[in-house]
Amino acid sequence: MAALPAAAQPAPRRTEQDQARDAVRDGRLVPLSQVLASLSARTPGEHLDTRFSETTDGRPVYLVTWRTPENRVVIFVVDARTGRVLDQRGD
Repeated sequence: MAALPAAAQPAPRRTEQDQARDAVRDGRLVPLSQVLASLSARTPGEHLDTRFSETTDGRPVYLVTWRTPENRVVIFVVDARTGRVLDQRGD
């Protein structure tokens, strides 16, 4: 069985992370590093994890999991376009 020519190969599937990276590069989204610096200045603690998602109305958000010095785990919902904290969930 012969391999398909490069032009006939299916395009690699782009992930949400790839799309977010492109949007940051194009200036449509705030870089995660800026969001984390802002959270660190606002809330002492440690960054544990981040997921890129959308709200039910399609707004792109970062879901940032954070551990405070008191060992509380908080999830910040951050507007990925503006860097503004929209919600805070957790202990």
